[in-house]
Amino acid sequence: MCTTPDEYNELGLSHHLRALQAQTSRERRAAWALALASWRQGLDLDPTHLPCQLNRLHALLALGSFHTVIQEGKDLLSKLLTERYLEDPTLGLSGLETKLVWDPTKLADTTASHSAGGKPSGRIKKTVAKSQLDLRERYLHALARWLAHHSGVAYRPEALPYWRLAAAIDPEDLEAQMVVAMNAVAQAQPEGPFLLQRIASRYPNQRERAIQALKLALNHYVQQEQSPIVEPDSEAEATPQEEGKGSSSKEKLEIWIQYEGYKFNLEPNLRSIVTFVLLTQDRWFESEIELCRQILKPGMNAIDVGANVGVYTFLFARCVGKSGKVYAIEPTPGCLECLRATTTQNKLDKSVQVIEAAVGEEPGEVYLVEEGASVFNRIVTDPMSVVEETKPVQQITLDELWISEGNPTIDLLKVDAEGAEVPVLKGGRKMIEACTPVIMFENQHAGQTTGLESARVLAEFGYLIYVYNPLLKDLSPIQASVQPPSTLNLTAVHPNRFPLLSEAGLI
Repeated sequence: MCTTPDEYNELGLSHHLRALQAQTSRERRAAWALALASWRQGLDLDPTHLPCQLNRLHALLALGSFHTVIQEGKDLLSKLLTERYLEDPTLGLSGLETKLVWDPTKLADTTASHSAGGKPSGRIKKTVAKSQLDLRERYLHALARWLAHHSGVAYRPEALPYWRLAAAIDPEDLEAQMVVAMNAVAQAQPEGPFLLQRIASRYPNQRERAIQALKLALNHYVQQEQSPIVEPDSEAEATPQEEGKGSSSKEKLEIWIQYEGYKFNLEPNLRSIVTFVLLTQDRWFESEIELCRQILKPGMNAIDVGANVGVYTFLFARCVGKSGKVYAIEPTPGCLECLRATTTQNKLDKSVQVIEAAVGEEPGEVYLVEEGASVFNRIVTDPMSVVEETKPVQQITLDELWISEGNPTIDLLKVDAEGAEVPVLKGGRKMIEACTPVIMFENQHAGQTTGLESARVLAEFGYLIYVYNPLLKDLSPIQASVQPPSTLNLTAVHPNRFPLLSEAGLI
């Protein structure tokens, strides 16, 4: 029988350990619920007990109370920074260790801790010894990072204040320093290159990626000045055609990082969200990355519609191995260059097929609208319907591709078509009915919830709609028509695939 908040906190931690060891989503959810009950009981004895407060927030997040919990976290951070806590630094602290259910340096490990052979991906790690921060600073740092990870993506302004706070509390928090540096670079602020140079010189494990980011930063500043990049010994002046391009094809900047055990080519452009995020954090932010790891097995086949530079494509390739096949479909020229470069560099030509096309309901010619960030590029059928410049591209259907490939079994289909998911799905009717793949599709476009119509189309095929929870590692069923979810992506599952997901512990 527990009699102190510390004891209830320990009890909650033991339930959390059971959740980590559970084999099914039901067992994980039940263990999290018991952990939450323990931390609530600890707070009944002492409402200021910090370990119970922070662990309770994380448990509520795991159990689905996202928006309410984030606001509570912000309120708690404000309290910790008030005069009351400054006057009494021990308020809410009775133990000697930061006993939390998450490691502040590994908040996103469910989406980034894997690479070839299950080895660490080499992402940013803190090197500071915990003793360098006092107990209250450690909890402040933990809460700041928790809010940074869960309040928004690294390139979004909502998350930046918390990354800045984490970096200020602990100067050795390299991930926080990288986020601050890259945001400064994006704004052409001089502190950006300085921070990147310091990381590259002081931390050998981060040197290569920091140098890649620094190359991009310096190139970005040159472009800001509208000056071409030339070789140091070149005295030739840039021609008018070269102005604004940054460099000739011979001098084209190339950015490479390690991703999923592969040498991975990125767009040499800070406006690219993929480039920004992977250089900054060494992982992609969407939780469905982990879902794909749980679903895909060697020998399976997957299709990536709207592949961009291949964040999902090469994750798929790692999972399905040499005996599987990945079809990466993308219409944007710059992204296609990266896809092909990564495929060739890693000798994946037999397992990754790059297809230059848009995907829709009917084959034919359509028009590509290129935005500042390539992830937002979209397709229109009438070039006169938009004010932006367009480029004609060929559109195929999923059925057309599937039949041309000999009707292979498709196990996973990912669709990110910037609001055009419905035509993509309708153009794959035969394949979907025959293969019943697990389907991941975008639910948010231009700040609007767009997945409801896609869910209705898939319901006609007998699919059920789910939201993936990375902390529980499960798929939670939803009725999209009754309560449209606000998550970035949704997952559709046909009953034929229930055995696969059950074996993976997802349902």
